[in-house]
Amino acid sequence: MPVRWRQATGAASGSAWTRFLGQVRAIRRPGGASSFLRWLNVVLRRKTNKRRVAWWHLQSAMRSRWIRAQERRASSVPAFDLGGYNPIGWRRDVGSEVAALGPLALLPPGVEVQRVVRRRDLRRLRQIHHLEDTAAFHPSVVARAGDLARLAALGLVIHLADEDQRLRPVLGGDFYRLATANVRGLNADAWELLSVGLRRAALREHSSWGRGEERPLVSILLATKRPAFLPWALANAARQTYPRAELILVLHGEGFAGVEQRVAELPLPAKVLRMPASEPLGAVLNAATAAASGTLLTKMDDDDVYGVDHLWDLVLAREYSGAQLVGKWLEFVYLAASNRTIRWFNGCDERYQTSALAGGTLLISRRDLDGVGGWRKVPGGVDKALAEDVLRASGRIYRTHAVGFMLVRHGCRHTWSDPYYADDALLARADRVWCGFQPARAGIEEPNFVHPALADKQHS
Repeated sequence: MPVRWRQATGAASGSAWTRFLGQVRAIRRPGGASSFLRWLNVVLRRKTNKRRVAWWHLQSAMRSRWIRAQERRASSVPAFDLGGYNPIGWRRDVGSEVAALGPLALLPPGVEVQRVVRRRDLRRLRQIHHLEDTAAFHPSVVARAGDLARLAALGLVIHLADEDQRLRPVLGGDFYRLATANVRGLNADAWELLSVGLRRAALREHSSWGRGEERPLVSILLATKRPAFLPWALANAARQTYPRAELILVLHGEGFAGVEQRVAELPLPAKVLRMPASEPLGAVLNAATAAASGTLLTKMDDDDVYGVDHLWDLVLAREYSGAQLVGKWLEFVYLAASNRTIRWFNGCDERYQTSALAGGTLLISRRDLDGVGGWRKVPGGVDKALAEDVLRASGRIYRTHAVGFMLVRHGCRHTWSDPYYADDALLARADRVWCGFQPARAGIEEPNFVHPALADKQHS
């Protein structure tokens, strides 16, 4: 039987499992059992905490042999699957507990950690404030980078306690910079921005989808009735870092001059449509959709503030959630009349939901939009109408984090005037209030262009 077994598995003789079995059989050789028993007796005579460390080292050594075998077949960090590692269910109110992946005695002096968490205990890892990590917990630089990339994709904040420079070219400069930032004493807002930054880097650079050969083309549908807001709107679209995007600009009314020249100077392809002011917004968006070339469509408003990674956030959320309609929640708002920035609803999590999202952040595929009959031909509330149509068609709506988007309330012909969103009502329900225009609170780099409704307050 042993001979026949070896012949049947001869093709896999070089596998890690076969080598492991060979090591087990070696115990039966002369002196093998006695060596094994001597090692076991040493471990059993140690104190409980030392025994745990020794057992961890044994597990780590066995894992190290398997990983090294895998690394000989791959020259870079193994990509992870978005289905297993993603930020669905992510929350910002995680408490203050700090964890590590291995024995605390292996951490550099001065690093304070409360518990050890296994790599596969994702539920526990999602609940910690941040993870302190060192090279001693991992068999190699590549294995370490792979572990950290997968955990960062959950929204976990990671700190490199040893600041190992060998990780910089493996993880990428953005990831390394964020993973070596100071995490002590971070408030909830700063923790959230760090978490989102690490997750973006992990999902874009190290997921199997992120390493795909081609990104889907995203068509930005941007309709405006306000000539004064056109430079602002074009600048928001132009500074997006997503690599495959086009702009479908609809001039909804009269008074626009020199638009073609401005559009020609944009760093992304663009088309210009003209529609009469009498047409409802839904009809305008349907015309923009017909002119678009992208498989994904996103609606941007001409008066809001968008971070450079806004499109990336939406596309990534669609990929890992599988939802038909994705977007961001309305949390960060600038009130021009009182010159205040507020965070008026602290959603604290990523989840599927059954209500409308912020209208200037919606993303849907052309196929899914056609499946619900396109945009409703209504003068306002197209975002709410689209959400209702998606749910009626048994589709799903997903809300990603709010970072990278800020709504501006300025009183210059808003398409909606619900009293629920009046300035006084928003201030009364605000969780946080800051003086002045502060897009950095939403993780948005300070624009180098001035909002037309804020010109006299931008630097107040």
